[in-house]
Amino acid sequence: MAAEQSQAQIAALPAEALTALALAPWNGHPYHRHRPDSPMRAWRFGPHGEGDIVYLILNDQRRVDLLVVLWLA
Repeated sequence: MAAEQSQAQIAALPAEALTALALAPWNGHPYHRHRPDSPMRAWRFGPHGEGDIVYLILNDQRRVDLLVVLWLA
């Protein structure tokens, strides 16, 4: 159920949100400001910052896992 819900959220996101995240995931802000090198990041998107994605970078697997997608449409 959770995977299906995540897939639906991802499919509804604007292309620019995912393209920028896919090309440069380390450009997101550290999720925990006291751990700036943490692989858990946050990416704000939209012309007025209406969306936020929290994700985990898994470098050894060459993978980015989306943890939370917030989007005010």
